[in-house]
Amino acid sequence: MRTTMIFAGLVAFSLSPVACKRNSDSRGPDQCGGLCGQGTRCEGGTCVVESSEDTSVKQEVETNEIPMRPQITSWGECTHERDELPKKHVAVDDSAIPQYDIERPRVLDWSEGEEQLNEQVLSAHMREVEYGINECLSIAACYSGGSLKGGRLDMVVSLLGKTGRVDAVTVTASRGLQVFGIVPCVRKAVADHEFPRYNGPQMTVKYNIEIGEE
Repeated sequence: MRTTMIFAGLVAFSLSPVACKRNSDSRGPDQCGGLCGQGTRCEGGTCVVESSEDTSVKQEVETNEIPMRPQITSWGECTHERDELPKKHVAVDDSAIPQYDIERPRVLDWSEGEEQLNEQVLSAHMREVEYGINECLSIAACYSGGSLKGGRLDMVVSLLGKTGRVDAVTVTASRGLQVFGIVPCVRKAVADHEFPRYNGPQMTVKYNIEIGEE
């Protein structure tokens, strides 16, 4: 299936409470328990960021120009000979991959920094993931007579900074892409990718791919 409409959107944000770290200069240790970090002060039992032009409360991983694979221009076309694939489709087993759940308890690491992967890094790595996703679509197309209906895939991905691994991923597909194991295959393609490590809180990345027929 050749596509004339391809859209990949990226939104990333971190899900983590403000990390209040112990610091001997923190004010009001009785109210905040000595947990306010450098550049913060205790105010009414809450750690508040001090306003200063020299104080940085958020950092992004510094990187040089990131190489990126070419944009995919043909999505979901069968690129396999039919006899290369099993006669009966067998869906990928994604049972070991947690679904993203904003309510899921998380273990906070008070020693972690404040780095985050920037948009350039995330875009380059998600482009790499797109090739794995397109392979999922290609296999499904082979079982669908060579083509798929257009549709949209929405992904929510949780990343762990210390390992660069995907902690959880949820994939939602429109009806035309809910065939021949596309969703579990896409979940595994995302979960198998290793992102750069960074010293900071867990990140949540929202990504979508929309394809349409000619």
